[in-house]
Amino acid sequence: MTHGAFEFFQLRCFVAVATELNFRRAAARMNMTQPPLSRQIKLLEHGVGVTLLDRDQSGVRLTPAGQTFLAAATELLQRAEAALLSARQAARGEAGAVVIGFVPSAAIEFIPRMVVALKAQLPDVSFTVTELMSYEIVEGLLSGQLDLGLTRANSTRGGIESVRVVNEPFVLAMPADHPLENGRDLTLADLDGVEMVGYSADRGGVLRDILKKAYTAAEVNPVIIQEVSQTHAVLSLVNGGLGAALVPRSAQGVHMANMVFAQIEMSDRYRSMLYLNSGPDRDSALDRRVREIVIDALGKASAPPEI
Repeated sequence: MTHGAFEFFQLRCFVAVATELNFRRAAARMNMTQPPLSRQIKLLEHGVGVTLLDRDQSGVRLTPAGQTFLAAATELLQRAEAALLSARQAARGEAGAVVIGFVPSAAIEFIPRMVVALKAQLPDVSFTVTELMSYEIVEGLLSGQLDLGLTRANSTRGGIESVRVVNEPFVLAMPADHPLENGRDLTLADLDGVEMVGYSADRGGVLRDILKKAYTAAEVNPVIIQEVSQTHAVLSLVNGGLGAALVPRSAQGVHMANMVFAQIEMSDRYRSMLYLNSGPDRDSALDRRVREIVIDALGKASAPPEI
């Protein structure tokens, strides 16, 4: 063995002796007999090139070099144990870092539900969640900057894998004094000629397209007096009295002083959906575990409060 070379087992033997200052107790601690323990200490001292322990009839003492080496050896063993633990956790999908992008409308109910579940079940994993538009999420998945993404539409570009995790109906958001706020069951026919706030084509395009198809199928022509890109902006305008709006059911989690919600009968063909998108080549144990938790958490989304 050349100077400077040693094994982790020798470090453990040395720490045991240096802590106990007794070869008999140290040997029992290491579950071995004294002769092989003494040999490991001699091999370590030879490898390091200095005497670490003084031995005489009165007992065992650390040399000045041994005292310095003990602190370093203890730290090195702790770091090695931490490295082993991290590797084993990573192999089980319990450690690492995950970056998730999400569309703004998912923030009201689904992002809190998802993050709480992930933190509870994978406490040693670092999660970064970032609000982005759908096209930004797709680009992030393809470039490797994102691991997962929640979008309103599925994507199969470049090996992206998508699975639907949310399929919710629309509800009608109205100013509290709106004529349709009368407690009766509503249908799309009730929206004919009604002033409405809608989604714009640039960033809220998916929801806009779904609602446009629903209006066309029902032969309904609401008066769209303002279009905005995101659900929170739609709700703010409704609360301000600008008009009513069809929004995903999860929007009921937003409470504003001058706004109420009502159920409205619509075909199941016209619903608000979220897809969990995985980047290409994302199939590690951690990737699979995170996807399982997200799918389970969002699939168990609780029913909304009674309206």
